[in-house]
Amino acid sequence: MSRQMRSSNSLNLETVPAGPVRVPFTGCDAYFLAVEDMMARAGQGRHVGLSVVEFGGTLDVERLRDAARRFSSSHPLLHAKISPRAPFGVPAWMAVPPFSPDAVKVIEHLAETDLQGLCENLLASPDEAFFQIHLLQKPSGGFLVARWFHLLFDGRGAELALTEIARLAANPAEPAKPIGSWGMPFPPPKKFLDRLREPQAFVDRHYDLKPFDFTSPGGPHPRPGRPRFRIVSFAEEESAAIRQRAARFTGGIFNLPFFFAAATRSHAAVFGLRGKEPASYYSPAPVQARKRWMRHPIFQNQVTILFFKLRAQEVRDFESSVAALQRQFDHSVRTRVEQAFATMLWWMRRLPTVLYRAFLLRDTGGELTSFFQSHTGEFLEGVEELCGAPIRNGWHIPTVSQPPGSGVFFNDHKGRLTATLAWRDGSLSDEEVAAMVESLRGDLIG
Repeated sequence: MSRQMRSSNSLNLETVPAGPVRVPFTGCDAYFLAVEDMMARAGQGRHVGLSVVEFGGTLDVERLRDAARRFSSSHPLLHAKISPRAPFGVPAWMAVPPFSPDAVKVIEHLAETDLQGLCENLLASPDEAFFQIHLLQKPSGGFLVARWFHLLFDGRGAELALTEIARLAANPAEPAKPIGSWGMPFPPPKKFLDRLREPQAFVDRHYDLKPFDFTSPGGPHPRPGRPRFRIVSFAEEESAAIRQRAARFTGGIFNLPFFFAAATRSHAAVFGLRGKEPASYYSPAPVQARKRWMRHPIFQNQVTILFFKLRAQEVRDFESSVAALQRQFDHSVRTRVEQAFATMLWWMRRLPTVLYRAFLLRDTGGELTSFFQSHTGEFLEGVEELCGAPIRNGWHIPTVSQPPGSGVFFNDHKGRLTATLAWRDGSLSDEEVAAMVESLRGDLIG
């Protein structure tokens, strides 16, 4: 889940020929494979996300089912498995036809079903389906909840899957046609020596961030814990005020430092309740490779990463936090850290998963990161209705691994900002979650 910056994709969007389809992992796919391995060993379940669409009126369920069946038949990766690989080989998806129309199921729930409880159950569910649609329809309006695997989709990709299903529903005569909607984000240089040299900007940045003296809310030892979340909604007037405030701080082009600072200080509020002040806060920020209005690729994690660190004294004041992050952001863009790290991830795909996991934890003292955060931008941009039902709002609900145990995720929809706080049982208390919400609202609105 991420903001879009300078980007490029090596995109495969062609009719898929008959026979098996093999798709190599992207760099971030391989990273999430290592995180999933850590989660599985700790009994945390799968790394899934939810995309929630609030709609008005009545949604035509049969049109939705028909569109979901054609979507299932059209996309081989919905039917794929991870293929066996040679030692230090690149992991890949392998999909073998025929491609069933039943890969994406539409599941209806009773109108009185509690949305919060449904979503928490879906986050904790062991179901292995890559993409599901759950429908909670009330007499007037309701909610559509898409459940997806982060190993195959990022947040923007999940939105594009829903966008394509909405398009198919609006075109009932369009037949299913297997196509490739995947690609390598930020592809590496063509020359071998350039591929070796390009990660240097990231290596330099990595050592700038040392020492890793941060602490995560959940601590360094992976353990089971049910996924939890809280949605923080902002009214249109509040959201407009936040946009104006962000523009004053950042110039209004890239607002990443503004929202990152708010997420950091919300975690500082947690440690304040614990009577602690970590020496620093460290977290990755995903950078989206898809350009705005792109409808493909739908599949795979189409991102690279920028990294930020704030010292304790910088976090005590919101303005100082944003200013420090803005300096780091500007430096990272000038030195093309996003491309350098994408190429580093491209190389690291060859690490066996057990070594990849061990490297991630050892390099950070077992903490992985202080927290996760992202801003995915406009939710379902350009999609006004779904199967006859007007879309009112939408947001994402990711699961987070432990460590770190918590995260803050933002998105917009038609001028309204939504923040999702996600954590695992044992990482945050109810009092700490309340303190995070208070800190977020205070810093964002001012």
